[in-house]
Amino acid sequence: MIQLLAAEVADAIAAGEVIERPASVVKELIENALDAGAHRINVDVRGAGKTSIRVSDDGAGIPAGELAIAFVRHTTSKLTSLADLAVIQSFGFRGEALASIAAVAEVDCSSGGATVRIRAGEVVEQGGGPLLPGVVIEVRDLFANVPARLKFLKSDATEVAAIKDVVAGFALLHPHVRFHLTIDSRAAVSTAGDGDRRRAIGAVYGTPVAAEMLELVGPPFVTGMVSQPRLSRGSRDGMVLAVNGRPISARSLVYALEECYQGRLERGRHPVAVLDIAIDPELVDVNVHPAKKEVRFRDEGAVFGALQRAVRAALDGSDPFRYRPAETGEIAAVGTFASSPLLAVQEAAATLAPAPTNGHAATVLRPIGQVGPGYLVAEGPHGLVLVDQHAAHERVLYNRLLARLRGDRGASQPLLIPQAVDVDPALIAAAANHREELASMGLEYEEFGPRSLRITAVPAELPSGRATAAIQETLAALAENRGDDAIHKAAAAIACHSAVKFGDVLDVSEQRHLLADLETAEESITCPHGRPTRLLVEWQELTRHFRRNY
Repeated sequence: MIQLLAAEVADAIAAGEVIERPASVVKELIENALDAGAHRINVDVRGAGKTSIRVSDDGAGIPAGELAIAFVRHTTSKLTSLADLAVIQSFGFRGEALASIAAVAEVDCSSGGATVRIRAGEVVEQGGGPLLPGVVIEVRDLFANVPARLKFLKSDATEVAAIKDVVAGFALLHPHVRFHLTIDSRAAVSTAGDGDRRRAIGAVYGTPVAAEMLELVGPPFVTGMVSQPRLSRGSRDGMVLAVNGRPISARSLVYALEECYQGRLERGRHPVAVLDIAIDPELVDVNVHPAKKEVRFRDEGAVFGALQRAVRAALDGSDPFRYRPAETGEIAAVGTFASSPLLAVQEAAATLAPAPTNGHAATVLRPIGQVGPGYLVAEGPHGLVLVDQHAAHERVLYNRLLARLRGDRGASQPLLIPQAVDVDPALIAAAANHREELASMGLEYEEFGPRSLRITAVPAELPSGRATAAIQETLAALAENRGDDAIHKAAAAIACHSAVKFGDVLDVSEQRHLLADLETAEESITCPHGRPTRLLVEWQELTRHFRRNY
């Protein structure tokens, strides 16, 4: 039998779409505060948000006569007509947040000299109150009237972490607003609200991380900061993406960002980033997800391209890896930071200084010799440089192969005796689809039966004895990836098999030639797989160590 749901049942269903966990409450209340023009937002959480969540701000507030109606579903001051939905500029617009919170908790709200108390969606008390700026909302006993929802919450630590992530995300995207979060009376996040994004990043992630962030340059509508390649983490939790200041989840933008770091970070490592895309509200639909986590762009390709141009321009200013021994007082701090589950620096004992270069030095290094299993020692204008010969040669060859793909076809060496290679059917298909691109890089082959290829020529830099392994790895990279990413991975595989090996002995002329090539290569800080190519020990560090500074 079809029947109309009771009001309390309908409210509980609607609340479930908007309020999934305590962090959802914090998100909705912060968005309301930002819409009201707040410059200070304080969040106090107790009992992982289940006991109480108190949010206060200094925004425009709610007039006393409208306080009770603000908690009625589909009441809002942010739009009035259907046409307004096409040009949404506020965070909230559906008029559901306060009603959804009040449906599953007890809420006290004070604003404009009035107070109201609501329990399970019903007003139980109204009266006067202090005339203070902004709004103070306290949410108590979340999900107490729907105990089944409590069973689906995670551990207190997980819920607290989710709340911190919400506040941190807004603090990073709105550095002009002062955020202060306390968890059970302990400060968890506190920003200055002075408009300095680097300082906000320092408040959330720590000063060492803030020092490694690069300001975006390029299109004015893409703002924020991204980490230098030497700073990364093992998950994507350090990526904060937003549209018009609204945190969003967008796989396409995550892919666009990570593609900019291809060849700069090792596999499994991810950058830290705070990116905000300012776009005409008519060109983006924010009304496609119950919790407004996702958006739809009218021209996603244009947004994708603009983001990549801005990030790549910033990464052109990446600094080389530099060595500086930690001071006695710094050891504990650096160790804690490196082992933190949040962030990790690739060189754990290294702190890094800015350099006025665009990613590679302009002065050729003078070779001194070869040490260990495969390191070159060289002298540069800023200090002593240790070079991983395999990683350095990989970068040089990788760039050379990409140049050939762009039309600068290089030399290949025909094999006197073609080599037959057995491969899987999927790799046969990849070979057929990418024959022209691989030929432009110098790798030529022909089908030799249903499961075999015959290699007829290889790039001039690739030793013929490595051809079989090279083509197998190259075709695997093509089969596992798509688009430009696939051919870049293939070029990296060919470069890896063509480069000098770790342990090969190089004479002085070979060392000089490799160092000269490295210094003129683009993005020479890392190899195509993201490993560092060099480590700089600055003269001032040697002077300090040997006490020649006095």
